[in-house]
Amino acid sequence: MQHYCSNCNIYTKQQYCPLCKYKLSEKLEDNTYYPVYETKVQRRRFAQRLVLFIAFFVISTSLLINLLTDPHPLWFLYVLGPVLYTLLLINHTILSKAHTGSKVIFQVIALSIMLFILDAASGSSRWSIHYVIPFLVTLATLFVTIIVLRKPMKWREYIGYMTTMVILGFLPAILFLSSWSTVLWPSAATALYALLTLIGMILFSEKTMKNEIVRRFHF
Repeated sequence: MQHYCSNCNIYTKQQYCPLCKYKLSEKLEDNTYYPVYETKVQRRRFAQRLVLFIAFFVISTSLLINLLTDPHPLWFLYVLGPVLYTLLLINHTILSKAHTGSKVIFQVIALSIMLFILDAASGSSRWSIHYVIPFLVTLATLFVTIIVLRKPMKWREYIGYMTTMVILGFLPAILFLSSWSTVLWPSAATALYALLTLIGMILFSEKTMKNEIVRRFHF
């Protein structure tokens, strides 16, 4: 058992406080803080499962209504994209203890998939591939770059995520070359920004980090 002195704000196994000599009566178990932490973890997990259940409920209900009423067109897709994105936003970005870099990457991927689904459901004019996805990749890369520049000590911690964002930066150009996208300038601008980010990583990083970047890109 431990005793707590409210005057000196200390814990002691003695019956009297060693500083003010005040007689202590309030007792505290050695592992008092652990149940509090476990309770928070359990609440977070319960919230994540609840959000997951609600997402499955909304998606399945929408799909059933769509099929029973009029299966053409599939307006259910307008529900699927936002619900899946909201699920990831709450469970992975808000409630999760995942790394910030991981959250940024998952947000880019989830937003891109959601917008692509909405684009396909609305007639597939490919506005998501032409403009929105390249803009999202550029914005996310810039966001991670700002974090690293403001906190240089986190450079090693973010290198994997920066590398992933650079690779994603060339994805719109690949989509253009494969004729999925027919608008050149957003894809070209995103690829150029990714290339400049890669060059900046190599030029301004430490020697050990340069070796790591070279190893990752197999230069």
